[in-house]
Amino acid sequence: MTEDYFWGLTLSKDHSSEIWDPDMKSPGGPDANDSHALRGEHTLVVKQAVLGPKCTDGEVNVVQAEAMGYKSDIKFPIAVLKGGSQSQAVLDLLFPDPPVTFKLIQGNGPVHLLGNHSVGSGEMVGEDDEDDELEDELDEEDMDDLEDIPERNSIDEKKRKLQQATNSKPKSKKAKTEDEK
Repeated sequence: MTEDYFWGLTLSKDHSSEIWDPDMKSPGGPDANDSHALRGEHTLVVKQAVLGPKCTDGEVNVVQAEAMGYKSDIKFPIAVLKGGSQSQAVLDLLFPDPPVTFKLIQGNGPVHLLGNHSVGSGEMVGEDDEDDELEDELDEEDMDDLEDIPERNSIDEKKRKLQQATNSKPKSKKAKTEDEK
């Protein structure tokens, strides 16, 4: 089961870098008394980058993300926004593992990043209960009956269908050619 929360951050000349790490203990960050602290796996989906209204016309703002990749950390620009012409970018970036560092590497901003922060417990609620009930309903006799049913798409079944197809060849129709018309 997952819980989804709206997420956002603002990068500017004065605050050019921020780390998304819900597991990090910090003053004002999650602590043991917080009901949302450390209760599952966290993922972040960044959906949009938007320039603030105070951005200078013609100024190029570049936002970079640094995150864990498959074999090593990766660092790439995720949005390039120009004041007065391109004031927003639609993104669909999934960051399945914290930490992720966002940096304004060019321009003065402000640039707002918006998305969803999902917290998953790692277990499916109700799945085990349904499986247990199903097992209780099927007793040994029902299980024996299921064993007698031939396996669907088994090799023997495929061979039988192939043999039937080769024994009953369809009659071919003769195609008319230009000369016969």
